[in-house]
Amino acid sequence: MGFKMVDNIWKELNQYIINDDFIFVTDRNVYNLYKDEIDEVLNGRENIYIIPSGEINKNLEELSSIYKILIKKNIDRNGKIFCLGGGVVGDLAGFAAATYKRGIEYIQIPTTLLSQVDSSIGGKTGIDFEGHKNIIGSFHFPLTTLIDTSFIHTLPEKEITCGLGEIIKYGLIEDYNFFKNIEKNIKKIYNRDMRILPTIIEKSVDIKFTIVDKDKLDLGLRQKLNLGHTIGHSIESFFKYEKYNHGEAVILGMMYESNIAYQKKLIDKEYYNEIIGVLNTLVEQPIFNSFEIKILIEYMKNDKKNRDGKISFILPTGRGTVDLFYDVEEKLIEEAILNDYKI
Repeated sequence: MGFKMVDNIWKELNQYIINDDFIFVTDRNVYNLYKDEIDEVLNGRENIYIIPSGEINKNLEELSSIYKILIKKNIDRNGKIFCLGGGVVGDLAGFAAATYKRGIEYIQIPTTLLSQVDSSIGGKTGIDFEGHKNIIGSFHFPLTTLIDTSFIHTLPEKEITCGLGEIIKYGLIEDYNFFKNIEKNIKKIYNRDMRILPTIIEKSVDIKFTIVDKDKLDLGLRQKLNLGHTIGHSIESFFKYEKYNHGEAVILGMMYESNIAYQKKLIDKEYYNEIIGVLNTLVEQPIFNSFEIKILIEYMKNDKKNRDGKISFILPTGRGTVDLFYDVEEKLIEEAILNDYKI
């Protein structure tokens, strides 16, 4: 398990491709943007599978298609999968690597801000099923993660927001000064300012890597990384992965879960307003009625983090600190989601 910041991913890949015992998995958007570079790396080989773009394609059907090409190409247990894309590609192809012939190596090549700072680090792989986010999956750590920040230049603004959700989370769970630094530099991040972005990406990866290294199987400390994800995942599922991407849903989740923390008197009003003041400028808040909130709560009840039938929440407890709670009343959840976050 590890990561490496690289200046030119296409040159870097040459040292990992030493025979034909591999496949590339990427998505249609990435392939259209980098077709020439990908074709040059493949050098005439047809060892590639291109999935349609979008979370909705992180499913059994696409997983089955990857298995089929692995079998067709006679990839053996010494083979590799190169995951070139965002979180969907990494999760899906990583899970294929985890399960094909009981496990083969894979290399993460994240192309989105979110995948560079979060999903490509930590070995969580999986697919969505029956509307439930990452409900089928496995821990399978990549051979390495190769991060080339030049991919950020091609991302639309919505994808920058998506990555910001996870970056801000790291400040809230671990490093208040980092949170304040992000708050100060949000405009520069949206402008893809390469004087600060590589440092911010590397700091985010360092925080996640340090946490994961101490709790690889998500049994304790690592659970703090789930801030914003309990409600965030339910929002993704509710909208069938169409209205909000993962990072945007996590931003909303952190807003609502910070409100719960404030209601429970875990954080003071000044810090609560600091958090909301940053988050509510990034994503438009959806309007839910009480019936719809009950649907959201049902999704939360199926969250894989739950224990003994109780919904798991990571809540802020102070500046740069969080803790795990199982005693959140449904009334507090509803009040948080119904709250108006304009400050």
